[in-house]
Amino acid sequence: MKHKARILYVNHASKISGAERCMIRMLDDIDRERFEPFLACPDGDLAREAEFRDTPVFRVEFLDYQRNRSKLIGRSVPNPFLALTHATGATLIGRRLSRIARQFKVNVIHANTLLARVPAYLTGKFSGVPVIWHIRDILSSRVWLTIYDRLARGGISGIISVSNACRWQFRDQTKISTIYDGISSQVFCRRPEEADAVRHSFGWDDKSVVFGIFGRITTWKGHEQFVEAAVAVNRRYSSTHWLVVGEAWSDEDQEFEAALRSRALQGGLADHLVFTGFRNDVSSLMSACDVVVVPSIKPDPFPNTVLEGMACSRAVVAFPVGGIPEAIEDGISGRLVTQMDAGGLASAMMPLIEHRILRETLGAHARKRVVEKFSPEKTQRGIEQVYDTILGSENQ
Repeated sequence: MKHKARILYVNHASKISGAERCMIRMLDDIDRERFEPFLACPDGDLAREAEFRDTPVFRVEFLDYQRNRSKLIGRSVPNPFLALTHATGATLIGRRLSRIARQFKVNVIHANTLLARVPAYLTGKFSGVPVIWHIRDILSSRVWLTIYDRLARGGISGIISVSNACRWQFRDQTKISTIYDGISSQVFCRRPEEADAVRHSFGWDDKSVVFGIFGRITTWKGHEQFVEAAVAVNRRYSSTHWLVVGEAWSDEDQEFEAALRSRALQGGLADHLVFTGFRNDVSSLMSACDVVVVPSIKPDPFPNTVLEGMACSRAVVAFPVGGIPEAIEDGISGRLVTQMDAGGLASAMMPLIEHRILRETLGAHARKRVVEKFSPEKTQRGIEQVYDTILGSENQ
């Protein structure tokens, strides 16, 4: 019997968002005849999902070591004491994880999220175990771009990037593999009876044209542009309805959500726009929509929402930022809106309201593209090939 390679996944968050859903898919799809997964993460939803999948979990609290600034007389200034505290904390986490890696004879450390990168890097240095970073973020900070680039060149064995837009943050491209996240076309698919039931529950009839935005409510995900477009479009097309699925996490984002709700009421959308909060039945809700909208206004690495909407045979309308153009072929499997504001969004929506066949054609091509190019099986094969490259031929 061949020795199973032990993979220690490191994820800094406990709440389930895009990266955590991908982490769960990796635990579902990993070849357990060849690999034995472990997970280090905080206590919470992700830990419970991993244990449900018979994956040992080490509960570790992480810190946001990138936040090293404080307010001084109303200005944000660098705080060296905070930076020192965070450096010490990251080192302690790295020490603890290195003890786990040695005790359980871990073969590869796989950092799945942004704030797992430095602890995983230190764990590798302390334990001698090779480290992989999974790049799911596009950073704007030149300081942290430089730090991560130097760490990658100085001690990371491999990098998995979820899009080409992400990989170009690193100068040395030789250790980077672009492996797109995959979406299950069995989980995300349009089931007419479920879609009809959802539409009925919201009071939408067959003539209603429904637009939905999905994901965490935060400023850069384009919710403001979505609501403003809804106000403008609904004045002309009273048969339209609008769905906002997701929740705000921080106090700042909750204030932002309150402002969105107020604007929707002021704009006459009281009977047309629904905020659902967090929902687990995303596939059914997407299927009930006619169009899925992804109006991110900052570079979005490779949002799951795009693939999920495409897999549900929905027309997807998005701004062409980050890795989104790598998923959508403009005019074929979706619409990319170059005028990145509410006016541009509204203009792209109107033809889709008027032409049902256009919506359905875009949706059919979108699903075909997901099935052929973005399957979870293809993603997992790519990830395991990275493991094999690092481990050599031992587990092949």
